[in-house]
Amino acid sequence: MEAPKLPSMFGIKTRRPNQFYFEPRYYDEKKEKMKKRYDRISKEVENEGTARTNPEEFRLTLKENWGAGYARSKMGATINRRVIIYIVALVALAYYILF
Repeated sequence: MEAPKLPSMFGIKTRRPNQFYFEPRYYDEKKEKMKKRYDRISKEVENEGTARTNPEEFRLTLKENWGAGYARSKMGATINRRVIIYIVALVALAYYILF
């Protein structure tokens, strides 16, 4: 024979915890950039006879193309500087140990 549980005997029931529902979202940066480029190029093809007169489009295009190269070159310079510092530190340590 099992003893009755006190909360259920008095009508007090514990609540079940709320279930957590998370729907993951996927973001593909390359796909977004390709879609923007495709939209821009298709717009240019439609307006093929007219010259590029919209300065905002030109500014965005320049910013996309220029910014990507700058960030990449800056990162490469930082990595090169770090490698040189490691090499100098290792050479100094080897000199200290050997002599």
